[in-house]
Parts: sequence; C-alpha cells; structure tokens
Amino acid sequence: MTPSTADLADLAAVASEAVQAPGDYLREAFRDGHVDGSYDSLDVKAVADREAQRRIRTVVETHYPTHAFDGEESTTTADSDFRWVVDPLDGTNNFASGYPKFASAVAVLYNSEPIVCAIYEPLVDSLYVAERGGGATLDGEPLVADSELPLEHGTVALVIGLSAVTDPTLTKNAETLELELRTHCKRVVTTWAPCVDWGLLAQGCIEGLVAFHPDGYEQYAGSLLAAESGIEAVDTVETNGQYIGSADSATTARLVEVVDSL
Repeated sequence: MTPSTADLADLAAVASEAVQAPGDYLREAFRDGHVDGSYDSLDVKAVADREAQRRIRTVVETHYPTHAFDGEESTTTADSDFRWVVDPLDGTNNFASGYPKFASAVAVLYNSEPIVCAIYEPLVDSLYVAERGGGATLDGEPLVADSELPLEHGTVALVIGLSAVTDPTLTKNAETLELELRTHCKRVVTTWAPCVDWGLLAQGCIEGLVAFHPDGYEQYAGSLLAAESGIEAVDTVETNGQYIGSADSATTARLVEVVDSL
C-alpha cells in the first residue's frame, strides 16, 4: 500500500529525530579538534562516522524495526518496501581537517524511490526536511528555492562522487567539466559536503548544482530536498551519472548545454 500523508508525516518526524541524534556528539567531537580514524590518499573513515550512524540507527530501529537500513558504515537487510539510506557524516574529510562544513543525512525510500528526507547541519543547527509531494522546510519554515542572479554572476556547486575520484577517466572528465562551468558562472564551489550544497541550493543561496557520478548516500536526500523546494532539474544519475538543477528552467537548460557540450 502506498504511504499515506499521515505515514509520510510520521516518517518525516522520525527522520528528523534520527538525523539530529548525533548532533551534540558531532559538534563536541569537531570542536575538540582530535579526530580518530583511518586515513588514505582519497578518503577518511573516522570513528565519528560509526558513532553518528549508531545513534541514527538506534532511533530508526526504535520506531521502524522491520524496515531495511542502508548506512554508509553498515547495512541490514529486511523484507520491507521501506529502506533508510543514511550518510551519518557527510563531509568526513572536512570534519577531520577542521573545516566547518559537514552534515548528516537520512532518506527514506519506498520501493526504491525517495519519499522523505532530512538533512541536519550540527554546527549551525539547521534542519532541512522534505516529503514527496508535501514540500520542503528549513527549521520548520516552508522552503522555496529562488534566485534572481543570472548564471554569469552566480555560483554553481559541483558535486563529484567517490567513484569519479577513483577512476582516472572520470577524474579527467570532472576536471574538464569544472573548467567549462567556470566560463559560464562567477564561481564554482566544491565543498566536499554535498548535503551542505543541497541545502544552499534549496534556499536559493546558489544558482545551480551539477552532480557528476554522485554517491547515493547523499544524492537521495539531496535530490528530494531540491525537488520539493522547487528546483528544476534534469536527473540522469541512473543512466549516465549526472544531475543538473537550478531554481529556474532557463538556467537549468543552460547548464545542461554546458554539460552536454563536453
């Protein structure tokens, strides 16, 4: 049975509770300045990731023990139409290096489609929530993406997934994409915390977002937040690893032309 409006509201309430559960812990761990974990040339696996996920998972399983849980740090399988996709610490490299841009993200999928999401930025205490067909909010207030800046004076976030970073051909393509985008807008930003970028997009604080082979743990939550805040998007992640979105169709079309020209 398709989830009702009441079901979505309940899922959103639990997603909000879950994504905020590690907030105090992450704030304190970040400000402490010492990050335990394993490091390599491409990524960081911090103790904070595992602890944040444990706190999120506890909330989810308390309310929905029969749902599947798919976390970046661990997964559980269940015979359920519902799957919780969780990035407990989006921006681990930032967190480990002391750069204050990171978030936690939760997306609830029903038959593989995102229907609810919540994103929380602990340092600024900002909570984004979206329900499929029910709109988006920021700290409980309705969220509508809007920007009056033309693309040539605006900012575009570029999100590059780990699969692209680890593939030499895709890495070269991503570098070419970034250089080309820079000729069409004032600045291109890569925060290495995609959910922070999604929040900026949903608020209209940036003019566009291009995702290149993004990681699913952030993409599900981010794309739903964008859609429910009114972002016009061309989403072909499943077929060719690309997402292009902005607050108006003309800007989206221009960004699509840039990407397709490469």
